[in-house]
Amino acid sequence: MAEKGEHTIKRVCVTGAAGYIGSWLVKNLLERGYTVNATLRDPGDERKSRPLLDLAGAQERLKLLQADLLKEGSFDAAVEGCEGVFHVAGPMGGASADDYIVPAVNGVLNVMKACTRARSVRRVVFTSSASATCPLDDKGELAHSCIDESCWSPLNFLKSQTNSTAWYMTAKTLAEQEALNYGAQYNLEVITVQPTFVIGPWFTNTHDLTSFQVISGLIGVNDAYYEVVKYIQSVFGSIGIVHIEDVSNAHIFLMEHPSAQGRHVCLVDFATIKSIKDFLAKQLKTSLKFHEEDSHNKYVPYSSKKLLDMGFSYKYSLEQAFEDGIECAKKYNLLNL
Repeated sequence: MAEKGEHTIKRVCVTGAAGYIGSWLVKNLLERGYTVNATLRDPGDERKSRPLLDLAGAQERLKLLQADLLKEGSFDAAVEGCEGVFHVAGPMGGASADDYIVPAVNGVLNVMKACTRARSVRRVVFTSSASATCPLDDKGELAHSCIDESCWSPLNFLKSQTNSTAWYMTAKTLAEQEALNYGAQYNLEVITVQPTFVIGPWFTNTHDLTSFQVISGLIGVNDAYYEVVKYIQSVFGSIGIVHIEDVSNAHIFLMEHPSAQGRHVCLVDFATIKSIKDFLAKQLKTSLKFHEEDSHNKYVPYSSKKLLDMGFSYKYSLEQAFEDGIECAKKYNLLNL
């Protein structure tokens, strides 16, 4: 499990285990010999729970528990006895900013309070998002020449926006700040991860996952998600990409690494929408519709130097991430071009 000098954590909790990152974390943790308490809003929903229960090692070392981000105390049973907690759960979708912000911030507090009460928890790894590292300032002007851990998304600028992506960015920023502040105040070791767009295969029965949404948006079959990708490029300057397995491995790496602390941007590469569409068109052997904004050329480089300097290495390239995502979408007959 852990090499000499690393944390020798054996039992962990994963919140939001039915989601894209959460499900992969459960899978990889079981493969590494961990005992896992995994939370879902409804463990009785076979569509969400069955793929997890069918994983290798699940019968012996996986326990599914019900928990709700908005209910204080609902994470107590899941966290009890765990040495490490991966807080992955977060709100997706909503009709207002509060639909994102309230469950994100309250959820962090509920999970952190459960960790404090449990007393067994040695470290929390919180899944934030690169959307919390926007390089603009409160006036919407470029304030950073590189996107790294020093960047915090400008809340005043985001409050002036009226789209759901800005609401999500606000929620992730506030939730991460809450997590880090709580850790500092209550002497709880909190590490945060900021993944960019997460691409690759999935093994759950649901397809409303980031990987397929991004791909479907870029190939022109999901206009709503194309707007999400377009907005991210407009405020970040490019699109960051990371493979789902690398994201999962980075979380576990940070749980085990003895000197890990603070924030960690997580991506393998970044590109414009146009360059990604060019690649996808070749992979799918089809023509894709291009828009003027696809060629956006105001690059602001992302940096994953902190993770790399700690000894982490990425297994998959940007191209491999999309190739794996496309193959999975074909497997589920989702690409009817």
